[in-house]
Amino acid sequence: MKLTRLTFLCAMALAGCTATPDLEPLPGSLTYGETASSRKTQAAPGTKIQNRFLHQGKYVYETYEVQADHTYKLIRRSIVDSLGD
Repeated sequence: MKLTRLTFLCAMALAGCTATPDLEPLPGSLTYGETASSRKTQAAPGTKIQNRFLHQGKYVYETYEVQADHTYKLIRRSIVDSLGD
């Protein structure tokens, strides 16, 4: 159990080091199936928003940044097979 958590934390840390430009939303992503202008927030530009969901049996962790026009931009995604038993 501790090894699984340590592995998860290491994966999350490494995911933060490798930025992928223009990530495409998955089913379950906050922006999936939407145009850029359809989802707006009152949060301040630069605010980071976290989202997590299950996709094809894997845990997906996403980070969005609020843009100047108050839309979301997907800036980071991590996918983990499972969190252990």
